[in-house]
Amino acid sequence: MFHIVIVFFVLAFIQGVAEFLPVSSSGHLAIFENLPAMKQVLTGIGEENNLLINVALHVATLVAVVIFLRKDIAGLIKGFFISVKNKNFKSYECRMLLLLVIASIPAALVGVFLNSKIESIFGTPQIISAFLMINGIMLILTKRIRVKSRKLEEMGFRQALIAGICQGVAVMPGISRSGSTIAGSLLAGLSPEAAAKFSFLMSIPVILGAAVLEGKDAFSGNIEGSVWIALLAAMVFAAVVAFFSVKVLFYAVKKVRLDVFGYYTLLAGAAFFAYFSL
Repeated sequence: MFHIVIVFFVLAFIQGVAEFLPVSSSGHLAIFENLPAMKQVLTGIGEENNLLINVALHVATLVAVVIFLRKDIAGLIKGFFISVKNKNFKSYECRMLLLLVIASIPAALVGVFLNSKIESIFGTPQIISAFLMINGIMLILTKRIRVKSRKLEEMGFRQALIAGICQGVAVMPGISRSGSTIAGSLLAGLSPEAAAKFSFLMSIPVILGAAVLEGKDAFSGNIEGSVWIALLAAMVFAAVVAFFSVKVLFYAVKKVRLDVFGYYTLLAGAAFFAYFSL
């Protein structure tokens, strides 16, 4: 049981750190789950339960970002209902919710129609490691982006679609969702803070949709009560770590220093590639 707790907390830490920092949670989880010691424990729990673990940890990070953006989310919801009541469909809240829907479409289409194929074709540790290196190069190149000052209130459909396409590309394991969407938003002219905030708002429907899509198959296995307790504790830990990860990324984006994470994923990808190729 002790080994299960350790594995859960390691996965929770990876998920909490990597879901919002631009280092790819899917890539890191896939890599670590293929390490012999981790794989042995997860196999003992039952491979059919691995999906449940991943869904649970994703839900935990969803809770973290909702807490972090609670004022923005509450403002959007409240403003939307006021706008509907007043029949003012051109309000900032209505427009922002529409932009979030547009930005979520590419990832939703990829997730529904191509997710299983992507996992089967690109799910090997070597390929994931290669994508981590590509992710690193992408982040390093963000230093060349000319920083602009477009606020969320000035955001248009073009910026939302660019961010959404970047989010769809990030379905590839090893490509960071937050890194690609922030980079795409910066290229589209958003200010660093607006790019980060829109990226986090975009993550809510995507993580929720993935949890619902995979959740229907997540309860097919049987997990003992003690394992459930360990998993719930790991979820709390993942949520706490994710909350602070969001704060770290906000600070980094304001300084336009995504390249720092790029150097890490480039080196980590190279190290993982060498390890699994030997």
